[in-house]
Amino acid sequence: MTRTSDYYAKQPTFLGNTVIEISVPSGRLIATDDLRSVKHFDVEPPFSINYGFGLDAWAKEFAARTNTAYAFVGNSCPSVTRRTDGLIRVVTPAWIEDEDPAFNDDETVVAKICTDLWATMLTDYRNWLEHGGPEVAAANAEFAFDTYTVFEVTPGKYRWTVYSHSDYFDRDSLGRVT
Repeated sequence: MTRTSDYYAKQPTFLGNTVIEISVPSGRLIATDDLRSVKHFDVEPPFSINYGFGLDAWAKEFAARTNTAYAFVGNSCPSVTRRTDGLIRVVTPAWIEDEDPAFNDDETVVAKICTDLWATMLTDYRNWLEHGGPEVAAANAEFAFDTYTVFEVTPGKYRWTVYSHSDYFDRDSLGRVT
C-alpha cells in the first residue's frame, strides 16, 4: 500500500480498538520496537500516524502483509508478560519512583521492549528468519542491551487487541497500561 494523497489530512476520529490476528506456527515470537531493518517488515503507514485512524490502518497493514502485530505505545518501555493461563500481554506497569515496576502475581515478564520508536512489534520468529532477519544474538550484537527477545508460545493464531490507538486513549496515564 502506498501513502494516500491526503496522507497528512486530519483523519476521521477513531474510537475503537485495533484488532488483528497473526499466526505463530513456530511457537516462538520475536518482540522488539522495530522490525523494519529487514526489508519485508518495512511497511509504510498508509495514513498519518498522528491519529488513531492511521495507527489502526498501519497495524492492519503490518498484519496483512507481514504477519506482524504492531502497536503504538509511546515512550513507555513496556514488557511482554505471560499470565498463568497462557495469555500474552504487552503492558506498561505503574511506575513508582525508586521502586521496581510492579507486575501482577499471575504474570511473568518474557520480554522487555526499549521504545526508541515508541512502538511494539511481534512476529513469528521463523517468519523473521525466513525473510532475512538475523538470529537474535546477531541482531542484538550492535546494541548495548538486548533490543530483540525471542520467547516460546503455544503454536497457533494469536489475536492482538490494541487499546492505545483510540483517539481518546489516555497515553499519559500514570497507572498500568495494558
